[in-house]
Amino acid sequence: MTETVLEVKDLKKSFRGRGKAPERLQAVDGVSFSVGRGECLGLIGESGSGKTTTAYMAAGLLPADSGEVSFHGKHLQMVFQDPGRALDPRRKVIDSIGEGLLYHRGGLTRSQVREKALEAMDMVQLDRAYAKRYGRELSGGECQRATIARAVMIRPELIICDEVTSALDVSVQAQIVRLLDGLKKSLGLSYLFISHDIALVDGFCDRVAVMYRGKIVEMGETSQVLRHPKEEYTKILIDSVLTL
Repeated sequence: MTETVLEVKDLKKSFRGRGKAPERLQAVDGVSFSVGRGECLGLIGESGSGKTTTAYMAAGLLPADSGEVSFHGKHLQMVFQDPGRALDPRRKVIDSIGEGLLYHRGGLTRSQVREKALEAMDMVQLDRAYAKRYGRELSGGECQRATIARAVMIRPELIICDEVTSALDVSVQAQIVRLLDGLKKSLGLSYLFISHDIALVDGFCDRVAVMYRGKIVEMGETSQVLRHPKEEYTKILIDSVLTL
């Protein structure tokens, strides 16, 4: 049996609506799932289905109204949708990459942190020549590689990816997914991979969970769910994509 690295049980989250007497809007309503060690779980659904809210609660960046998140590891990292905004434009790339390790360095000097940041750049295939540049001087794909390098710096057991390819060109999207897949194999990473791109999920994720109106309506092995969906919403979602 695969060891569980992340377990989410009955998560719920609502937000206050707008207006004079606003009703609370239920963004996530009783979501449960687990991610095994070395596994990639895809979370798909239309915009507003609750994917990102679920990801933020799983990462500990947003408190849940109720439910439980259990992380069985030392380090969890998150990579966000907009790589340009994820890097501080006032800092050099190498400093942005190394900042996480400064909090977990265990006695490492700044020089040692910078060397490890350069090694992380090598891991994500980002030329060391970019180390002294600023984030605003990098392309979207280069920025995303830098944010992934920052994430793997502290050797996390799990990385939560929130629409990490949606702001990138199609050719760059494929490169980033290949990079993530290579890191998964070389570092033994687990992923929670949030995406609206079913084709990318199909090629990358071991299992997939389908969200609709704050609930998971179907979950299972990726090939089974995407090719033999049981729920009507899953069928509609897949039919909205030309090919898989």
